[in-house]
Amino acid sequence: MFDLLSRYLEGLPVHDGIYRISAPRPFQQDEALYDSQHRPPSDSAEFYRARGETLFAFFKRHGFRAGAPLLEVGCGTGTMSMSLASHPGFGHLLFTDPSPAFCRLAKARIGAQSVAAARVDFAMLSAEDIDLLPNGSVEAVFLRSVLHHIPDIDDFIARCARLLPPGGILVCEEPYYEGYLMMGFLGQFVAVALAESGYTCTPAEMEHLNLFVATMQYYSRRNVDKSTAEDKHLFRPDELQVTGRAEGLDLVHYPNWHVTVPADQNIAGRTGYFRTFFGTYVRHCMSWPEDFANRATAAMAKYFDYFTPIESPGNTVPYCFGTFVFTKQR
Repeated sequence: MFDLLSRYLEGLPVHDGIYRISAPRPFQQDEALYDSQHRPPSDSAEFYRARGETLFAFFKRHGFRAGAPLLEVGCGTGTMSMSLASHPGFGHLLFTDPSPAFCRLAKARIGAQSVAAARVDFAMLSAEDIDLLPNGSVEAVFLRSVLHHIPDIDDFIARCARLLPPGGILVCEEPYYEGYLMMGFLGQFVAVALAESGYTCTPAEMEHLNLFVATMQYYSRRNVDKSTAEDKHLFRPDELQVTGRAEGLDLVHYPNWHVTVPADQNIAGRTGYFRTFFGTYVRHCMSWPEDFANRATAAMAKYFDYFTPIESPGNTVPYCFGTFVFTKQR
């Protein structure tokens, strides 16, 4: 079975070492600029090896067999790809993105490092074409911060279910509905909390606040057309469980848990996660100035403190971002 993927790729057109499964589709932002803005904490071989070890341990825990083939959907600039390729436990790795520029960036990043996986290939592939690959040709499908960009989630999961063999896994790291809903709700009180501390927001800062609240509300809405939006979905595990079950997939999920972080660090980080996530999000995703983000999160302490007696490593609240694992029933 491990040869199915190689045989399939041999029949495809290839240009500059990148196979073409789907028609090319550029990203909504400049890919090179995106790469410069979203670089990993380190670009060293040691960093990628450590992260590859964490990834492999997680996949193995969910039934992934050493040496089996894996498909990454939406490889982007290749930071996840490099981590996967750095571990010898992964077999044939196919890294895909609909953007030819992202494929080139990822290929260049991996080409600059040593690769431990049995074989690495790149291909242009849109999520809606995933079942063009032969059924059973990969044992795992991996997406990191990609599923919420895909227009039809139910259709994509159904296609993954057809592609995977019994025991195969679909692993996604994605945002939860309730955490973003709560961030938007609390965002309405930032100006009030700052005023109580003796600080009056400038007009520019009020624009940041209003945009943040409107963005969280938009992300949470399900009665508007988001087909042209970059970010389309926030996820509820109960809904994904129903979708998966209809396709013969069992779901487990890990709220406030990052697949690239070792288990002990994830457990330690789950206490106070919402406070940290809020601050990180407004800085890096909403581009709040650092001084305003610091002042705002400090002023909101009394709201974040509400969760302190409730939460623990085993009861992390609210769910903001985490890992979903679908396993195809045997």
